[in-house]
Amino acid sequence: MLRLFSCILFLGIISSVGAQKQDYIWLYGSEIYDIILPDRAADTTKGASDIDFNFEPPKIYYNPERFLDFTFVNSSICNSNGKILAYTNGQVIYNQFDQPIADTINYGSDWEYNNYGDDEMAIPGGLVTIQGAIVLPVPGHFDQYYTFYTTQQWETTPYSINKISFALFDVSDENMAGHLLIKDIMMLEDTLSGSITAIRHGNGRDWWLIAPRMRGHKLNIWLIDPSGVHYHGVLDTGLPGNKGIGQISGSPDGKWLAWFIGDKFIPTGGQLFITQFDRCSGTINNPDFSYVDLSNYRFSLGVAFSYDSRFLYMCNRDYIYQYDLNAMNVLDSERKVATYDGYEYFFPWDTLQPLGRQVDFFSMGLAPDGRIYISPGSATTRMMSVMHFPEKADIACDVRQHSLLMPTGFFRCTPNFPAYRLGSSNGSPCDTLGIDNLPVAKFRYEVDKSDYRSLYFTDLSYYRPASWSWDFGDGSLPVKEQYPVHKFQKDGSYEVCLEVRNENGSNATCRTLTIGTTGIEELHSSSPMEVSIYPNPVSDYLQITIGEYIPQDGSVIFYDITGNTIHSQRVFHGHNLINLSKILPGSYTCIFKDNGLAMKTFKIIKL
Repeated sequence: MLRLFSCILFLGIISSVGAQKQDYIWLYGSEIYDIILPDRAADTTKGASDIDFNFEPPKIYYNPERFLDFTFVNSSICNSNGKILAYTNGQVIYNQFDQPIADTINYGSDWEYNNYGDDEMAIPGGLVTIQGAIVLPVPGHFDQYYTFYTTQQWETTPYSINKISFALFDVSDENMAGHLLIKDIMMLEDTLSGSITAIRHGNGRDWWLIAPRMRGHKLNIWLIDPSGVHYHGVLDTGLPGNKGIGQISGSPDGKWLAWFIGDKFIPTGGQLFITQFDRCSGTINNPDFSYVDLSNYRFSLGVAFSYDSRFLYMCNRDYIYQYDLNAMNVLDSERKVATYDGYEYFFPWDTLQPLGRQVDFFSMGLAPDGRIYISPGSATTRMMSVMHFPEKADIACDVRQHSLLMPTGFFRCTPNFPAYRLGSSNGSPCDTLGIDNLPVAKFRYEVDKSDYRSLYFTDLSYYRPASWSWDFGDGSLPVKEQYPVHKFQKDGSYEVCLEVRNENGSNATCRTLTIGTTGIEELHSSSPMEVSIYPNPVSDYLQITIGEYIPQDGSVIFYDITGNTIHSQRVFHGHNLINLSKILPGSYTCIFKDNGLAMKTFKIIKL
């Protein structure tokens, strides 16, 4: 075992509860426009935007402070409270103040190839690989972080990804801007696919870092512990292997590993690999694969697991497939759950020769809210698709195509994170640090659009809950299901509580739901109504988000300056997309109403 870096061993043991929200902010955007276009402030479709999972529904907003472009590679880390600490596009590391951490540039042919700047100002576009970097906390060393990144050789044809390296930096109360400790420590020189992922070790503290080779039937693996980074060897599936690139992902329970290897110019197309993974030994068991049709020459590379590790999903640009991990033969359980509907997005500024950007299925990421966010393969677009119920079988997983509008354009990137809410493998041979899985309760809900009082509750609890008990606050009996559907009999405010248990303990969480206008006084007395809009000014689409309020008959109505109704549309709890592209430029009043009662008013500028 090769030790690449060694540091002072921290004697304390990290609590499993301390790592909850490191992936709660997802960064997107083609931020180079913020630098090279002087009028960018007048057009908020250009620049940076964030998805903030500290809120439910998640808040989505324009970020004028960030000036780092994410061409493909995108990884970041938050503190345990969900506040951003650092982020990278593989070429440079930025801090929480949106400034580069000194001397963190990853120089090489990537820097020369994908740099939009000049001799006076560098504008790094980022590494051009889907998961070419990942940020991880250093085990046992509070305030220290690794960035692992690949390096490509653009001088060769075709280009190759020939090494993986790491940098080490810290962010502390004394130095919140971050400080580089070491960088460019080469871990391996090899022909790689460019993707990197990590799975929590069974002891609940350390990490396994995994990177497929260019021929995807073999994986390189490292152990990351408090003493450093150690090469663990090669995991050989013993299966046929194509050359190519693609996503790699570990299941949230740490028991499965799946990766995609694809090259549209190879006759056999792509390959989907899946294997069981042993978190104690860092080994694989019972690997299998299937060929993936890429004959349409529209290359894609996505894999993702459901939050409860029941299903695996794969996309090949035109289709999304589901695989049941409880089946005797996982790959034989394949179901097609979505077919690309052909929708294209047109930027409002693209008027001379408008180019439609296909909002298809290119890469996927499981988010902290239990949904899977699906980025399209177009070079730049503002829309993505969302799978709302990955825990449900077949088409009930509910892929809503081009349903989420981002404030700004983004380029094919899906943020790269490990499964942070995974603890130790209790009772296993490597459960040696005394880190017990104390369950943490969490949930979200969605409303049945045909019956606003009927709600589907999604369990998002973690650290291995074994039982669930729901109290809906309406006098009904507790429900012991993991994913219940509950119908409230009348409007009002209800405190809904979920308690989860396992052999180590229990935990409970509660949320207040306000249904219809009957409970509106209680809502206003506890917190202001959570209704937000973006972007404003708006060029084409407006997204209206309704938070902890469930309207009975919600609508938004747009009035011009003379009081005439210009547009109206039904809206629901969550994200709502409003097409205003046909409305003339000017100033408008937008009123959100429920059952005829005006709830919130906005002034809208239509560009």
